[in-house]
Amino acid sequence: MKTLKLHSRGQEVKQLQLLLNLLPDGIFGPQTHKAVLFFQKSQNIAVDGIVGPVTWSLLCDGWEMLNNPNKEELFSEYLLPNYAYHNQPTEKKSIFLHHTAGWQNPYRVIDDWGQRPHKVATEFVIGGQSIQNDNSDHDGKILQAIPNNYWAWHLGIGNNPLHSQSIGVELCSFGRLTKGYFEKDENGKPKSITRAKNSYFTYVGQEVDPEQVEKLTEPFKGFSFYHKYSEKQLQSLKKLLHHLGNKHNIDIREGLPNLIQKKGVKAFEIVSKNMCLNTPGIWAHSNVNCSKNDISPQEGLVVMLLEL
Repeated sequence: MKTLKLHSRGQEVKQLQLLLNLLPDGIFGPQTHKAVLFFQKSQNIAVDGIVGPVTWSLLCDGWEMLNNPNKEELFSEYLLPNYAYHNQPTEKKSIFLHHTAGWQNPYRVIDDWGQRPHKVATEFVIGGQSIQNDNSDHDGKILQAIPNNYWAWHLGIGNNPLHSQSIGVELCSFGRLTKGYFEKDENGKPKSITRAKNSYFTYVGQEVDPEQVEKLTEPFKGFSFYHKYSEKQLQSLKKLLHHLGNKHNIDIREGLPNLIQKKGVKAFEIVSKNMCLNTPGIWAHSNVNCSKNDISPQEGLVVMLLEL
């Protein structure tokens, strides 16, 4: 939406006035300015009388709740305690995709974040399937952990504006797998622990059902096998990306989807903070942090991103 302020005119001003329960004359005059200031103060955001992305987002959220109370929700709120995220609202320009490197339950992921003092989390978590292939209770379930427009550290790249300017989305997944062994850290060095040669294991040694294993077309970050992102996870992720793109005016075809068209799956291994800063859109955690292997270039994920 267009940024509006005192003396603005046009159709967007009429829409703003309707959201504020004012007579829609299309002129941003003193009465509209006063109503905007009152609304911003009530939402604990910057009280400047300027209607930018954060104010628009909160206004539209309120309208949706009042006018569509029975609308089927795409996601459920399961919010972190206030101390577990930064409660300064910011404009969102990009979306970063992660996986949790853990179990399938999104509620437990958020509970764990809430017990830590470091303000490390993502705004959304999407549940998955058990590595034992015996539990899909939360498969595709989307939880919102951080209120709209607030943020937490989620990229591991220091004090970089990408943290606050982006929305993080986690898929519950163990990530990289190994066949016939797993690696255990001993005195800061990896030690291979041999296991059944035709079985798959997580990085902490749990055996993985073959149905939950995705073999990549080529190794990614040194690994050919990953915990498979489920169909329901990818369906939920696709819906969420469209929702967030529309809500925050993010072009979800830009970033990683566009890079895949040019570079194929090698796009997931291109690392540049400046690239991600200068090209708003969708990105993988691996595009901004070379030590990360999320999100992995699985066929279902790549196809979904190219369909956006």
